[in-house]
Amino acid sequence: MSGEKQKVLIVDDEYSFCKNLKTFLVKEGFDVQMTTNGEQALDMIRDEKPDLMTLDIRMPGMNGYEVLEKLRFDAKDLAVIVVSAIDIPDMEDRLMHAGAKAVVHKPVDLKLLLDTIKKIAAEKRE
Repeated sequence: MSGEKQKVLIVDDEYSFCKNLKTFLVKEGFDVQMTTNGEQALDMIRDEKPDLMTLDIRMPGMNGYEVLEKLRFDAKDLAVIVVSAIDIPDMEDRLMHAGAKAVVHKPVDLKLLLDTIKKIAAEKRE
């Protein structure tokens, strides 16, 4: 994996958020794909085999929790960082139990998100 760009999939129903985050991560040296819905994300995971995914929870159609549940069986090695504006009691614990590696709250601090992505990417390489 050394020398290869880490593949990141951004999944969020807010297109402008996806586009801005993609631009930021590409400048940081990542290979980035994006989608605005959970169903397409599952197809992209199967076809593109990303190393890491950022995932919104509240989306029309298949929500982030449902995507996480599917990944438990279909892509359990995929590292998932939940990026969400939802902040309810015990949410973070439930997401981590469902398979998320980290939770970052919106509005997103891009440096914090980048540090989280780099940390998880380094852990995957070990």
